[in-house]
Amino acid sequence: YPLAYGYSLVGRVVACGCNVADAESLIGRNVFTFSPHSSRVVVDRDAVQIVPNGIEAEDAIFMPSVETALSLVHDAHVRLGENVAVYGQGLIGLLVTAILSTHHSSTISSSKQFCSVTAFDALDDRLSMSSNMGATSALQPQAAGIAGPFD
Repeated sequence: YPLAYGYSLVGRVVACGCNVADAESLIGRNVFTFSPHSSRVVVDRDAVQIVPNGIEAEDAIFMPSVETALSLVHDAHVRLGENVAVYGQGLIGLLVTAILSTHHSSTISSSKQFCSVTAFDALDDRLSMSSNMGATSALQPQAAGIAGPFD
């Protein structure tokens, strides 16, 4: 103790130490860092990533979650035209659904889509979000037996 909760944050740089070579370009910029939640933190220069212009702090804070979702998609080795099931539509599941659903295109495969994405969750509001994120189908888990087959 004291225990500091959280593991990532986005904030605006308000000051830099005298040994930070690019201090002038950092002041006023939004940055991301893996640090506990706090109103103010002091971190090494190499511990921050500059948030690109046009990305709001409220969006940039999802960087670690998007990284996790993208890693899951890569690890799954989804191929063109495959039918994919995503079980659980919490934050990470929704992001996986969104990543897989962004690849729908008539130029990618003869089936006119990268893959079909079926989202499963027990909560109707999450299924609604899954549809908004581009899921081909959004179903209750008990429908899994009739929804497939999945690759």
